[in-house]
Amino acid sequence: MDSRHGFEKVLAGLQRFDADPARIERIRARCLHALEAQNRRKGMLPESFVQWRRRIELAAAFGLSAVYLAAAVARGLALFR
Repeated sequence: MDSRHGFEKVLAGLQRFDADPARIERIRARCLHALEAQNRRKGMLPESFVQWRRRIELAAAFGLSAVYLAAAVARGLALFR
C-alpha cells in the first residue's frame, strides 16, 4: 500500500500542459493545408498509375506478411525439435 501511495503522489506532482487555442488553430490549419495539397497531388496522377501502385503495395504487404509468418512458424517449430 505504501508504494502505491508514493506512486500516486509522484503522478499528482507531474506538470500538466495544455496548448493555447491559437496554437491549436495553427496546427489545424497546417494539417488542413497538407491534406488539401495531398489531395491535389493525387488528382494529378493518372488513374492507371494509381491502380498499378495499389496493386504493388498490396502485393508487397502480402509478401512481407508471408515472410514474417513463415519466420514465426519456423521459430515456433524450432522450439519443438
